[in-house]
Parts: sequence; C-alpha cells; structure tokens
Amino acid sequence: MTPPQTPPMTPPMTLNEEPVRIREYRASDFARICEIDRLCFSDAIAYSPEEVALGLGQPGAFCFVAEQEESVVGFVLACVARRQLGHIITIDVLDSFRRRHLGGRLMERAEQRLSEKGVRRVVLEVDLRNDAALRFYEGRGYVAKRRLPHYYADGADAYLMEKSLPGS
Repeated sequence: MTPPQTPPMTPPMTLNEEPVRIREYRASDFARICEIDRLCFSDAIAYSPEEVALGLGQPGAFCFVAEQEESVVGFVLACVARRQLGHIITIDVLDSFRRRHLGGRLMERAEQRLSEKGVRRVVLEVDLRNDAALRFYEGRGYVAKRRLPHYYADGADAYLMEKSLPGS
C-alpha cells in the first residue's frame, strides 16, 4: 500500500515575478503617483496634481512608494500635521497589486516614520461607501471618530478615523 501523496505547496509568487520593494519617494515619481491616484479613486475623490504637490510640499510631509521592476505600483503620502499628530493624506495601490499586504506594508512604514517623529496619534479620512478601505483601516487599529458631512466633491460623507501609536 502506498502512502497518500501530499500535493506540492504553491510558491508565494512565480519565479519570474520581481518582489515589490518600498522606498522613499523621488521627484521623478510625481507623474506616476498622480496617475495612480486617478486610477484608484473617482474624480470626486482623486487629488489633482496641484493638490498632490501641495501635500508633498507641506512641512513634515513624506511619501513612500511601492515599486516592482522599477515601476511604481502604490504609495502612501503622510505628514506630521502638528505636534504629536500625524495625517495619512492618501494611500493608493493599483488594483492588480491589492490583497498582497502591500497596503499594510506601506501603512506600517508611514506609521513607523510618524512614530519616529514623535507622533502619538494618526488621523485619516475615508469615504463611507468604501467598505474595503474601512475594513482595512479597522484591521490596522483605526477607529471612526466622527462623520464628515459632504467631505468629497460629489457631496459624499467621510469618516475621520484615528489610531494611537505605540508609546502614547
């Protein structure tokens, strides 16, 4: 009698697929992150290139990008809003790269940077209609603090969500 055979394990990624790495934003990434924001969000929510530039240019702002084969596939833009308060301005991951923990890795890097800068509380805004984003943020420890009526250009409401960072 032969023992039952165990099916081979599926590797986490194919051999020809390059891993996604996270690095600091470079000015040469600007057009691509603007494009990704427009691909990830409706016109009512997506930032214009001018708004992205303002976000990048504000004091305490930083951005991490996720890159595969030298192509940016996602990013997080955040800032120290004021003493001990951080703000996740936006996080965008191309649809074909979602559900691979990439958003979590980007958020982890942003929260780590904020913590290093003395931030103890992080806030962000999220569209009430975006169930996947709400679950993502709740899974990372964010809590809806209040509703922001007519937050988006199309009149949709948002939640202001908040998280305390370790050490607070």
